[in-house]
Amino acid sequence: MGEVGTNRLILIGAGGHARVLADALHLLGRAEGAVVLDAQADLHGTALLGLPIVGGDELLASLRGEGFGEFLVAIGGIRGFGLRRRLFDRAVQLGLRAAVLRHPASVVAGSAVLGAGSQVLASAVVNACAEIGENVILNTGSIVEHDCWVGADSHIAPRACLAGGVRIGRQVHIGVGATICENLQIGDRAIVGAGAVVIRDVPPEAVVAGVPAKAIRRSGP
Repeated sequence: MGEVGTNRLILIGAGGHARVLADALHLLGRAEGAVVLDAQADLHGTALLGLPIVGGDELLASLRGEGFGEFLVAIGGIRGFGLRRRLFDRAVQLGLRAAVLRHPASVVAGSAVLGAGSQVLASAVVNACAEIGENVILNTGSIVEHDCWVGADSHIAPRACLAGGVRIGRQVHIGVGATICENLQIGDRAIVGAGAVVIRDVPPEAVVAGVPAKAIRRSGP
């Protein structure tokens, strides 16, 4: 399933989410030889949990030529979907392979499928026959139950829970501690607020919050 392998690895991003991934790489024994790229020039020449920050993403092509083979997009946050997708596509076009990161304290069923570039963090659970799209973040303690489907670039925040059979579109944010009841659908680019309890389908680009969750605005322009 394309899990973090033996090639030297590039983390793209140097913020809070990158620190979480860097820590996981140390636990997995994959930090040695890894480097970090970030657009913030004043970080260049410093380190992120021991991983050198060597420059911006303009170095992707040259690093590919220097023997780096894998990457992870290390950008979280509720507004980062478009940037995460652009960086993912650029790295793939340059011939880099999107790794899959499984924290050693996560639980992933043998029948689950993890897409390229997906990240399953500490105490996250991916249950039987769930399918996780590429470049997805399953953050700390999140639960993806049986037969769920999570679309590309989506972020399931800490302690969020998807009950069985839920379908999540592309570039969706499910907030901290939110619950999506069984067999519901969440449309592309929707946002579910922290702590919300979703009991009906959510259309694309809707922003919902509360218990039970209700629409409060649209996520699009």
